[in-house]
Amino acid sequence: MRTPIAISAALLLTLPAALLGQAQAPSTGGAAAPAATTPAAGQPSTQTPLMGQSRLTGAQMAAWFAKQGVTPTITTPILDLANMFVDEGNAQNVRGDIAFAQSVLETGWFAYKGSMVKPTDNNFSGLGACDTCSSGNRYPSPVAGVRAQIQHLWAYADPKADPARVARDLTDIRFSYVKPYGRSPTWEQMGCGNWATGTEYATQVLSLYGKMLTSSGLSAPKVVVAPCGSTKAPITAVPAGTRPAGPLVVMVSRQGGVRLGGLRASMGTLAKAGTAFGEKGAQRASYGACHVTWASIGAIMAFSGSKSATCADDARVRAAVLTDPIWKTDKGLSPGSPVAKVRKLYRAKVGRKTTAVTLVKARNGASLQARIGEGVVKSLVVAVPAPRS
Repeated sequence: MRTPIAISAALLLTLPAALLGQAQAPSTGGAAAPAATTPAAGQPSTQTPLMGQSRLTGAQMAAWFAKQGVTPTITTPILDLANMFVDEGNAQNVRGDIAFAQSVLETGWFAYKGSMVKPTDNNFSGLGACDTCSSGNRYPSPVAGVRAQIQHLWAYADPKADPARVARDLTDIRFSYVKPYGRSPTWEQMGCGNWATGTEYATQVLSLYGKMLTSSGLSAPKVVVAPCGSTKAPITAVPAGTRPAGPLVVMVSRQGGVRLGGLRASMGTLAKAGTAFGEKGAQRASYGACHVTWASIGAIMAFSGSKSATCADDARVRAAVLTDPIWKTDKGLSPGSPVAKVRKLYRAKVGRKTTAVTLVKARNGASLQARIGEGVVKSLVVAVPAPRS
């Protein structure tokens, strides 16, 4: 059964102002935060990198598509589109053939049935489309749409990505929304909040790509994608006395997945939080929950559910209040952001007397909220559902 999250979240949200003050970031006059590490380090060789040259030609991809018996509604022939993916991908050193498979999935075989994105938008990957949006991004030509998709994939793949260093003119207006750059260098890591929130997203894209390969007489690797929250991807330990490299991405998906920086909430124990965020500060137990402060990153988190002691290492994260600008939502909102950014990124109604805005609310009870004051975001508040038992 799933136990309520209301008690832990409410206790955390009503912490005294003095305790919340302990979570404020230290003065920025000290040493700069260490540079972000390269996410690609240590990736298994069996993984499928986003970067690289296409294995398939445009003609091979178009021939495979023609065998499917579907009628696309886009403004350009499939062969021309497939050639664009190969050309643009090779220019940016991004796998254009897999990006084509991604587009097949995103557009429903280029039919756009029931999609807020229209065939005339030249948007082949759902860029700019979201659960609360009325439309996605529009591009002036098919090649501009393909290029934007390739450039956005490059931002996910390469920690050295830079909008000033794209191979061709920048058409991806959402390039800088990917933080940190290089956060998902392999296709197996896509989904679960990287590009898409779906837990099966990477499996679906790679399965389509495998069918494209076998259709052309090439061998297709077995698709093995770890589930969201899997412990197969180790959390990078933060040395004692240092501040984690930012930004720390906060993500709550519509399906209920929650991520706090490098910590997947589905596996988010107190011990793993200590590894991800460094040395803990104040720690106190009350009403069945353990409240822990990380002053260096402006965070107070509530943990509960341990079978041994309230503040035991196996207690699970249930809620968090985040006050430092190092925290940033997957859309780019941070503590300190102006209220206008809440309206722009989340299409939320924020009045003069508004003190809190729910940004995301999942079916399982997970939620992301912004607390408002003095015209800015004072904190991000995350509620995490209890694990199934």
